[in-house]
Amino acid sequence: MRSISVIFAVLAANMCAVSATVQWKDSISRFSTDLLRKKHRNEQTQKFSTIMNRLKPALGKDPTENPLFVELPMDHFSADNKDTISCRYFVQESYYKPGGPVIFHDIGESSIGPYAKGLVDEDEFSVAMAKRFNGLLILFEHRFYGQSAPTTKTSQSLAQASRRQLTEFFKFHTIEQALEDVVYFAKNFTYDLEEYPKQVLTPDKTPWIWIGVSYSGARGAWMAKRNPGLFKATLASSAPVQLKVNFWEYFTAIEDALAIQNKNCSADLTAAARWLSGAWENRDSSLVDQLIDAVYEKNWEESLEQYDPDSQEVWDVRRDYLQDAAWTPFADFQYYGVNGGTLGVFCDIMETSYSDRGGPEGVFAAESLARAVTAYAKAVAAISPYSYTSSRQRAQSKEKRQFEIGTESLDDKLDDYSWLWQVCTEFGAFQVANTSRPENLLPSFINVQSSIDSCISTFGESEQVSKAGPNVDPINQKYQGWYVQLSNTMWTNGEFDPWKALSVDSEEEDAPTNDTATTDIPQCGKTFPQGTQLRYVIKDGYHGSEFSEDVVTNTPGDLDGLDPTNTIRSLTATRTRTRTKVTATGTPVVDAINAQNLWFDAMSSWLPCTTLQFNLDGSSPETTTSMPFTSRTPFPTGSSDEATETSGSSDSSGDKKNAASSIVIPSLMLPFFVSIFAFLAGIRVLV
Repeated sequence: MRSISVIFAVLAANMCAVSATVQWKDSISRFSTDLLRKKHRNEQTQKFSTIMNRLKPALGKDPTENPLFVELPMDHFSADNKDTISCRYFVQESYYKPGGPVIFHDIGESSIGPYAKGLVDEDEFSVAMAKRFNGLLILFEHRFYGQSAPTTKTSQSLAQASRRQLTEFFKFHTIEQALEDVVYFAKNFTYDLEEYPKQVLTPDKTPWIWIGVSYSGARGAWMAKRNPGLFKATLASSAPVQLKVNFWEYFTAIEDALAIQNKNCSADLTAAARWLSGAWENRDSSLVDQLIDAVYEKNWEESLEQYDPDSQEVWDVRRDYLQDAAWTPFADFQYYGVNGGTLGVFCDIMETSYSDRGGPEGVFAAESLARAVTAYAKAVAAISPYSYTSSRQRAQSKEKRQFEIGTESLDDKLDDYSWLWQVCTEFGAFQVANTSRPENLLPSFINVQSSIDSCISTFGESEQVSKAGPNVDPINQKYQGWYVQLSNTMWTNGEFDPWKALSVDSEEEDAPTNDTATTDIPQCGKTFPQGTQLRYVIKDGYHGSEFSEDVVTNTPGDLDGLDPTNTIRSLTATRTRTRTKVTATGTPVVDAINAQNLWFDAMSSWLPCTTLQFNLDGSSPETTTSMPFTSRTPFPTGSSDEATETSGSSDSSGDKKNAASSIVIPSLMLPFFVSIFAFLAGIRVLV
């Protein structure tokens, strides 16, 4: 929603080797960001603080050795559907003590495999939280991501599946079904602790805490509205709760950041967008082909060998490449900003192509069009091997494969197709051009209609995928979008996070203006006045900054760096940390510490609170009593032929068979290929 920043998750190339993309998947990029920052921190620790490194305690339990699975109804809302789906999760119990909370970390639109190794790192935000509050930490995988998907002929080869088969496979992949998965899971959860006698860990006896970023942050807010009291407290970080189809506002944060000290680069990016738009509309291939050849070389040459250079087929290929090129400068902005990421490198290369210092007006204004395009191509080519759409994605895929042993039966592009389905059906948020604005940064052919066309070309037209585009109204109406009012919920956003435009902290023209943000935390049993919510905008922050930064050890309630003002937008944090600026991995966000501490203080206040009782007779089906959760039993397997296309119990991999402490919830209700998303839009999270 990552779910959503907007980097492109590149799928496979088609027969012409044209890179195809799906809408930004926040979680993949967030993982890549955390990995790079963690690597830098480890290097600094080893270099400057070997003593502290030796003193750091090691966790005795590694949850990655014990993947767990829960069997859930495929369709929670129909008693006639007997199919099931399994969802994977990991549990870190090292810090749990009786009476402590269950901390539910929802990853969202990605496999949880790569994140699992963070469960043994005490500096990670969620692990530090479990340690501080004696909590049981759960890392939960969303249906149809990672290993939490049916194993069928379709899921084994998604690119070869027909549109009808893809639609049939994903038809129960909805926001509401996924939310109900969590309700079932929480209401029936049991876990065998090694050091303590059996504990009652369901939300009616043990407080549950939800933490999530981007799409998973929005899920937490929707859950708090949908099933009040199920979770005692919710951290909704960078949560895009106001769904939109046309999300051109994503780029306003990039525009604001460039305006601070990169006005010449901003001018060149808008000029490049205008040139690309005109070249496409006029079918002027002269400079376009030079740009493509400079960046993509051999792949482009192979395309020219197959088609007439002036044919529509080649122009479709050109458009795919041009969309990729146009998006490359912004590939990791939502996590690193300008100076810490690829955009800053891009600007430096382009602006100094003909002058060591660069001109204030930019190369498109100072040079001929040919020379300006050459500078633009040089910058794109220089950063492309290091952008999210290439080596970073390959590195992430390698990490994913490392944690997905035993899942060869599932197509490795499952997460991409799964998020694309959500974007095309319910989530929307196409990050597209807005050519009516002089600051526009994308060419005109990256638009809503082309995005909808790509959805239909991938999944076909159906009840879920329509020519009218994603239907965002039901979720906005049910959960009230950015007008939602929630108790025991803390909202965080980064000052320069593009997804803030869809959050409760949005400053867009159509966003609400009559609400009040505060950093005051109500005492246990107290609520805010109507229109007041606990919100924190992280100064110089980006997407999920408090999750990306290591936790600094201090005690709950230590908020010495917070300004007492109740107006979040003018809040200035005075706490400082001595940190080395990291050019390659983004500049550390110092104010993220204040957001972390504010959340810890809120948990300290809310955990003892008994005013939000969990109601077993809420909007969800009743808890099953036909049989208890079964611990330490293998996950049941079933048929995987095409006749059971929507069954979720068909994976018989060794990973699931040997999962110690797998649990089963009896079903009470039982009730891209390739030129697909020619750079739909934006930055992956979500994600």
